Amino acid sequence: MRVFSKILPTMALLAFLAQIAFAEGIYDRDLVRGFLGFKGDFRSQKSNGVKLINEITRKSYVKEYACGHVEIGGEYNKMRTWMDIDFMPLTPVRGTTEWYTYGITWMWGYKLRAQNARFNIIPSIGPSIALLNIRKDPTEEVMSSFGPAFNMELEFRLQFSQFSAGLYGGYKVERHDWDDINYKDINTDKVFGGLKLSWTMLNNIQKKAKEME
Repeated sequence: MRVFSKILPTMALLAFLAQIAFAEGIYDRDLVRGFLGFKGDFRSQKSNGVKLINEITRKSYVKEYACGHVEIGGEYNKMRTWMDIDFMPLTPVRGTTEWYTYGITWMWGYKLRAQNARFNIIPSIGPSIALLNIRKDPTEEVMSSFGPAFNMELEFRLQFSQFSAGLYGGYKVERHDWDDINYKDINTDKVFGGLKLSWTMLNNIQKKAKEME
């Protein structure tokens, strides 16, 4: 979908402007809580994506692969925003060929229940950039393609004070162009599911209250 690659920059701009608006004092900074998350999932990509990899490498790769993530962000009341950095801990290899992908996503989420509820449901979305790499032979350079993407995710979370654990799943829309080999708008969409572990820091008010104990 060519229209998707045109809409994505607009969405990224809106997210950036929203961040500027918050910086102008609309919110109370003493209530902001930073957080760090680690997660891992299994992903299955569309057959067109696997077909592209197999045509270039002349091997038979499967659709499924493992993916790891690091999340760094902030939480204000029930609203959350973070950067999701994804990578492949294991590189699929067939003979002398290999392929791997990684990227970064600017996510926006919202807790459907109370901010500190023991159980929560958190839907989130965000624009993304993905890098797909394919190597046909160790003596050759890696063939790379940056592609626009959009991530949709739903997390079911259990909160234990500052620590939380959650199960999540979702769908990532992703497109790639390979001009040098005349591949256009390749669909490498992915469906995924996995486990997330997070640590949320105390906000300034909570820190002061703890110091007074």
